[in-house]
Amino acid sequence: MRMYEERHNLGLVSLIQSLIALEVRNSLEIAEQLRESQMNPKYILTACEAAMTEINELYDSGEYFIASLVMAGEIMNRVIKLLLPGMGTKLRSHFKGRVMLGNVQGEVHGLGKKIAGALLSAYGFEVLDLGLDVSAREYVEAAREFQPNVIGLSVLLTSCFHNMQDTILALHEERGDAKWPAIFIAGAQVTPALKDYYHADYYADTVFDTVRLCERLCQSERWGHGSLNLVSSFSLDNQYAAEA
Repeated sequence: MRMYEERHNLGLVSLIQSLIALEVRNSLEIAEQLRESQMNPKYILTACEAAMTEINELYDSGEYFIASLVMAGEIMNRVIKLLLPGMGTKLRSHFKGRVMLGNVQGEVHGLGKKIAGALLSAYGFEVLDLGLDVSAREYVEAAREFQPNVIGLSVLLTSCFHNMQDTILALHEERGDAKWPAIFIAGAQVTPALKDYYHADYYADTVFDTVRLCERLCQSERWGHGSLNLVSSFSLDNQYAAEA
């Protein structure tokens, strides 16, 4: 058992290193090997998220450029598509709600949002990804047309926090006194205090938290509840464990 676990851990480390190095073929080959070994997809996606964090840091330090982020995003998308067939068809068996995602104006780190969007789609949500550098006006106009249950604002750069604030204010004005669509912020920098300061409804730390949150919120709206406390907790960990 220990040898089995060590081999899998080495595979995950190799995957992270290959993703950071932007090695397309090697990354896909390692991901395929891990999938064929019956590894829980959650662990492979967690490795992708770890690589994504490092890639963002390399971009911030000036070692990577926009083209690197685009390439990394493409590799991540291909890895996720590779994993989706093994994540259980029952996850996509029925429509759960509409989620609109975007990076606030000035924000160019979109890897986390890509992974979150792919996972949400796998779990039965209809997802609209507005892309990078989305203005408050574009958010509002898209929300009018798409009519989402949940709106997610992705932000990593602290210099973009004021744009996040402008977007949240514009969405609140559009929403009026209604509780829906729910608005959440996501990213490595977000905290409960940040959520409260900028008047977002909720926040998510990781891509897995994003899926859990959207599941709970859409259940809450479906049953007419205004509090997550009234909804049974949904866990990706439990879902994967049930399929193992």
